[in-house]
Amino acid sequence: MKTYLRPLALFLGLISQSWCLLGQTTAISGRVLEQTSREPVPFAHVFLKGTQIGTSSRLDGEFQLQVKSDHLPTDTMVVSSLGYVTQQVVVTQHTEIEVILEPEMKVMDDLVVTAGENPAYIVMGQIIAHKNVNNPDRLQNYRCEEYSKIRFDLNHLTEKVKNNFLLRPFDYIWDKADTTGDGVSFLPVLLVEKQSEHYYRQSPLKRKSLVRAKQVTGLPGPRILEFVEELYFTPNIYENYMVILEKNFPSPLIDNYQLHYEYYLDSTGTGEDKEYTLQFLPKRTRDLAFKGQMTVDSASYAIKSISLRFDIMANVNFVRSYQVEQNYREVGSGQWMLAESNVLGDYTVVENSSDLTGFFGRKRAVFDHYVIDTAAYKKAYDGVEVIEEQAGAGDYDESYWAANRVGTLSLQEEGVQQMVKELKQDPAFVSRKNIVVGVATGYVPWRWMEIGDFYTFYSNNYVEDSRLKFGFRTREKLDFPLSGSVYGAYGFRDERWKYGLQAAWRLGQADDTRVGFRFKDDIIQLGRSVNALPIDHILTSFVQIGNTVSRVYEQRWSGYLERDLMTGMVARLGYFDAMMSPTDTVQFYEMGQTHTAQHYRASGLEVTFKMSWLNDNLDGDFYSRPDMKKEFRRFPDLGLQWQYADRSFGGNVSYHKLTGQLSQYLWTKSLGYFHYRVEAGLTEGTVPYPYLNTPFANQLVLYDDMAFNLMHYLEYVADRYVTAHIQQHFDGLIMDKIPLINRLKWRSFVFAKGYWGSLSAQNRSSSYDLPQQTVGIIDPYYEVGFGLENIFKIARVDFVWRLNETTLPNSYQFIVKPSFRFSF
Repeated sequence: MKTYLRPLALFLGLISQSWCLLGQTTAISGRVLEQTSREPVPFAHVFLKGTQIGTSSRLDGEFQLQVKSDHLPTDTMVVSSLGYVTQQVVVTQHTEIEVILEPEMKVMDDLVVTAGENPAYIVMGQIIAHKNVNNPDRLQNYRCEEYSKIRFDLNHLTEKVKNNFLLRPFDYIWDKADTTGDGVSFLPVLLVEKQSEHYYRQSPLKRKSLVRAKQVTGLPGPRILEFVEELYFTPNIYENYMVILEKNFPSPLIDNYQLHYEYYLDSTGTGEDKEYTLQFLPKRTRDLAFKGQMTVDSASYAIKSISLRFDIMANVNFVRSYQVEQNYREVGSGQWMLAESNVLGDYTVVENSSDLTGFFGRKRAVFDHYVIDTAAYKKAYDGVEVIEEQAGAGDYDESYWAANRVGTLSLQEEGVQQMVKELKQDPAFVSRKNIVVGVATGYVPWRWMEIGDFYTFYSNNYVEDSRLKFGFRTREKLDFPLSGSVYGAYGFRDERWKYGLQAAWRLGQADDTRVGFRFKDDIIQLGRSVNALPIDHILTSFVQIGNTVSRVYEQRWSGYLERDLMTGMVARLGYFDAMMSPTDTVQFYEMGQTHTAQHYRASGLEVTFKMSWLNDNLDGDFYSRPDMKKEFRRFPDLGLQWQYADRSFGGNVSYHKLTGQLSQYLWTKSLGYFHYRVEAGLTEGTVPYPYLNTPFANQLVLYDDMAFNLMHYLEYVADRYVTAHIQQHFDGLIMDKIPLINRLKWRSFVFAKGYWGSLSAQNRSSSYDLPQQTVGIIDPYYEVGFGLENIFKIARVDFVWRLNETTLPNSYQFIVKPSFRFSF
C-alpha cells in the first residue's frame, strides 16, 4: 500500500479544504484565452489589484472570483500568466468577461520576411554547424565552483487554504507569507544551500561534483526532497535532448531542429557587439517541447543566454509551468561557459482547481573560477560517484554562510528557520504530520519507532479466515547504528501464531558494512512477486480473482554480512535455514501420492551480488521492491545469486541454484522510453516443487509489472528458465495527436512478456509429486498487450492477452487490469 498511497501524503497536505463562509458576495467570472489560437490559458493568475483576493483559471480557462461583500474593493482586475503580457481589466459587480492574453514571444516589428528561406533558419544552421566548437563538453577538461540556492514555497494561499482544518491552528506562519508581483501569495517552507566544485574530463569521460558545504533549513518532506533533487539538474543546451522531470525534451539546438520548432529572428548591435535573438515555439501546441528565446554571439554563434519554458500543455504532470534561464560568459580564448542558471517550477496537485495550493520550486546557481584545459586533477576523479559530499559538509553555521553565499537571504528566507522551530514545538502540528505520514506509508511515528503497517492489522484469507497483526519498526536515519522491525500475528481459522523479526547493525564510519539477522514464521505464497500488495494487506481480502492453492507455511531464519563495494555495488554472504510445511488445504505428496511429507527443509549458503550504477540506496536482497521513480542509468542493473543447500547443514534437500537478472530504462528520444527486464536461472539437484522456479503470477485485480497477469499461482515450475519483460512507453506521442482526447493527457504503451523453460528428467521422475494444477513447463508462455496510463494522473489500465491455451478453472485469455503509479 505504501507504493499506491504515497501520493496521498502530498494530497492531504495540499488539497484539504473547508467550506466558504456564507454571506452576501459579489461574483466576477469569465474565461482567459490566448490571442492567436483562442485556446484557453489554464492557471492564469487572476486577482483584484491592490488586494490578495485572487484565483487561477481552470484547465478550460474559466475562472470565478467571489468577494464576500456587496461592493468591490477596486475596479481593476489583473490577469497574468508566464509567457504572456499582463492585462489589466476594468470590472464591475457581477461581471462576466473574456480576457485575451498576448504571447510575449512574437515576431519582431523590424523583421521583414521575403520569399525564400526563413532567415532564422540561416542563423540556426550556423549554430548547429558550430555546436562541436561551442559545446563545453568538447574541452579536454575544466573545473569550476558553484553556489546554489533552492527554495520551495507553498503558493496560492487563499482564505480557504488558510482556514482548512490542517492549517487553521497555525495562523502564526502566515506572518512569513508574501505576494508575487502578479498577486500570487506564497510561503517559503524549505531552503537548501550548497557550495560545490565541478570537474569534467573528456577522455576517459568523467564528471565529478564535490559538495564542500550544505545547509538545509525548513520542512524537508520525502516528496519535497525528490523535487529538490530534480532542480539540481543543469541541462547542456548543446545536447540534442534534455531530461526534465523524467521527460525527454528536444533541445532548441537539436540537429533536426526544423522538425520540432518554429523560429523567429531579430538582430541588434553592430560589429563585434552584434548578436542575434531567436525566439522559438513548438511545432504543435501539445508537443513535449519548449517555448523561449536565446541570444547568440554573431561571431562565434555561441549561446550567450537562453530562456526555456513549458507549461501544462506539455503533458507533464503536476506542473503549471516550468522555466529555465541560463546566462553564459566568455572564458579564456573565446569559450562561452555557463555563468548563472535559474529554474522556476510552479507545481500543483489538481490541475483544474483554482483554490488548491501548490508550491514554487526555485533554484539559482552561480558558476565561477573556471579553469580550462589544464592538469586533469586526477585525484578529484577517484571513485565512481558523480556527486560526493565531503565529510562535515553539513556542519557549517550561519556565520560561514553569511560570509560565503552569493547575495543575501530575503526576509522570507530568513524567517524559514524560526517558523520551522515554532512548528516542531507545536503539538498540534506534530499530530497532524503523523497522521499524514501514517496514511501515506502505513506507519505512524512514535518516539524512536514507527507503529504499523496498519494496512495489515486486519486481513482475511482462506487459510486463516480473520487475521490480526501488530508490529513496529525503528525510524529511518537514526543516529544509533542498530535498526530493525518486529511483528506478531494470529490466524483464527488455523489457530496459529505467526512472527517476524529482523535487525541490522551498521559498521564502519561510512556505514558501508552491515551485519543482519532475520527470522520469520508465517504464510507465504509461491509465485507471488515482491511488487504485489503484501499477502496480508487488507485489500487482498476482497480483490482476488479465483482460488489459490499455493500458500504454505515457511519458518525461515538467516544471517548475513553485507558490504557496499562502491556506490551502486553491493555484495552479501549469508547462511539460511528454511522449512516449508503444508497448510490444511495443501499436501506434500511423494511416490505417486502414496506418501506425504510433513515438511521440506533446506539449509545452506547464499551469495548475492548486485550493481546499479550510482545508486546510493542499494541493498543486498536479490528481489527488492522496485522504486516508484524511473531511473535512467548509464548501465543496466545487474543481479547475481548463488544458493547452495546440502543435507550436511541439517536440511533434507540438496541443490545448487544460480540466478541472474538484467533491467534498464532507456530513452528512445521522441518515442518516449523503453524498459526491459530479463532473468535466467538454473537449479541442479532433485528437489520438491517449492524449491523449483515458479514464475511470478498475479491473480489479483490490480496489474503487476513484474508478474504474468493471466497466469495462475503455481501453474508452472521449471529448473531451467529464461523470462523477459519488455515495454515501450510512448508518453503523449500518440494520444496527444487525437483532438479532445489530448486534453485528458493520457499516455499509451505496449508490452510483451515471455517465459521459456524446462524441467529436467530427474525432477520429472523424482519421488516428489507436483500439485494437481501444476505442470513442468514445456512450451513457452506469452502475454502481450497495450495500455493507457496517466489517467487522472495516477491510474493505468492494461489490456492483456494470453497466447497460451489453458484448461484451469477461472482462467482467462483476455483481461483488463488497473494499477496506480505516481509520476510526472
